[in-house]
Amino acid sequence: MFIEQLIQRTSESIRIGIGSPVPDEKEDEILKSLSFCEVRIFRDCETIFCALLEGSIHGAVRGSLSASPFLEAFRIATGHRPRRLALLSTAEGKPFVFGPVGIDEGGTILEMEKMVSYAKIFSSILGWEAKIAVLSGGREEDISRSKKVAKSIRRGDEVSRRTGARHYHILIEDALRWANCVIAPDGISGNLIYRTLVHLGGGASFGALYFPMKLALADTSRAGPKEEYVGAVALTNIAAQIVAGRDCGC
Repeated sequence: MFIEQLIQRTSESIRIGIGSPVPDEKEDEILKSLSFCEVRIFRDCETIFCALLEGSIHGAVRGSLSASPFLEAFRIATGHRPRRLALLSTAEGKPFVFGPVGIDEGGTILEMEKMVSYAKIFSSILGWEAKIAVLSGGREEDISRSKKVAKSIRRGDEVSRRTGARHYHILIEDALRWANCVIAPDGISGNLIYRTLVHLGGGASFGALYFPMKLALADTSRAGPKEEYVGAVALTNIAAQIVAGRDCGC
């Protein structure tokens, strides 16, 4: 399984904090699955970021802590607005990087360009050669159907021209036959695609990394299964090794 490949790259010496409260009935089950590294449970954003910044942990997973204060804590700690890209897999088991998944992310040419650059970094972390597709709100021939659709299509064309990513318009199914990284038109559509795939469509999530990667941080859905927590901790462990070495170019 793909998740086992991630775990093989983790280090036992890396300490990862998980934000809680994780639902009581899941906490023991999750912790038993994380024997590949040292894990500590934290109950609030302030404590987890203090531990991260003072070095008593090397990375953190948001877990079921509220998103808004965690995102603000990231901004204060790093001086950057956070953007998140998730590691997903289709129902058939194909893994791919996907973003944005935050509802207030993406939606402009510059934001999509950032996502493409972060997808390249994420791919390098995974040891992949990045094959990046960008999406927009319609097929090429739909450009006259509405101003909103036209703007989205032109944005996809421009991002493709600037970055070299392939523009697959609204055809995500075609994009995933080639790409291993997919950039949605904006965070709302990205979040809906993520939820539809993972919660309704038989796909899976292994967590989402925070960018720019000044700190090793990952997200999980608060409703995420055990496997999502395992994947997010493994990703954070790998990211923490890279951040410590400062060799990720980010």
